[in-house]
Amino acid sequence: MAGTSFDIAVIGGGIAGLTAAHHAALAGASVVHFVEDGLPGGLVINVGALDGWPAAGPVGGAELAAGLMGQNEELGVTLVPSRIDRLEGGATRTLHGADGVWRARQVILATGATLKTLDVPGAERLAGRGVSQCAWCDGGLYRDADVVVAGGGDSALSEALHLGAFARTITIVTRGERFRARNHYVSRIASDERYHLRWASEIVEVSGADGVESVRVRDRESGTHEDIPCTGLFVFVGLTPNAGLAGPEIARDAGGFLVTDANFEAAAPGVFAIGAVRSGYGGRLTQAVGEATTAAEIAAARCES
Repeated sequence: MAGTSFDIAVIGGGIAGLTAAHHAALAGASVVHFVEDGLPGGLVINVGALDGWPAAGPVGGAELAAGLMGQNEELGVTLVPSRIDRLEGGATRTLHGADGVWRARQVILATGATLKTLDVPGAERLAGRGVSQCAWCDGGLYRDADVVVAGGGDSALSEALHLGAFARTITIVTRGERFRARNHYVSRIASDERYHLRWASEIVEVSGADGVESVRVRDRESGTHEDIPCTGLFVFVGLTPNAGLAGPEIARDAGGFLVTDANFEAAAPGVFAIGAVRSGYGGRLTQAVGEATTAAEIAAARCES
């Protein structure tokens, strides 16, 4: 496979990457799709029912990803299970990876982002022993238990609502004085007395011997501390972009996310960035799909000229 040239290279195995590869191939371009490791689909494969996805019934993330994978194979997309480490410029981009070198006229970066972890005492030590970042994976382990969710955005509240199917109480700790989430998430939580809210607060320590036993929460206004007994801590406090392979010529915002124009093209001509790696991404799966479709169609049109 090394040394093979394509019209379009898509890097990243999430839904945005799968969608970009799909629409580029539909437009008639030759497409190579790099998926580094794990199951294609990215973070959403851990979601059992995608909220807001336009379908007749509930659709899971793994189901959606598998369907796109099958369609892409039928369209002739070349799937390469390899990591790309570096891009080089020019009229044709050179992609240096762990298993070889590839070339493409246009490149779509759909490398996504990684969930941030809590940098506080006890959090790393108890990861996998009560500290989790996937309620859909681990929620069933906390039936009739007291759990804590860190975060105030869509991901945190979505996971908190899923935990409501199992846990006895769910305490949500958020640094802000209000949620940054969809209104219907907020209203569902506000109407359920099992949800306890700690506004303008942050977790400063996770305690326990062989598993989580409590978290220490600091009120950011008063400076006082409170120990909240719990057996599970679910962390959704933001994202770190997976943008390391993009060269220094590609502008980034203060958070390290790649800056693009209205067509999702980065400062380097022929390089697009879509989804969670992009500055200004709205966080909705439907938005990622829209960005992927637009970028793929523009890139494919350029390959025709």
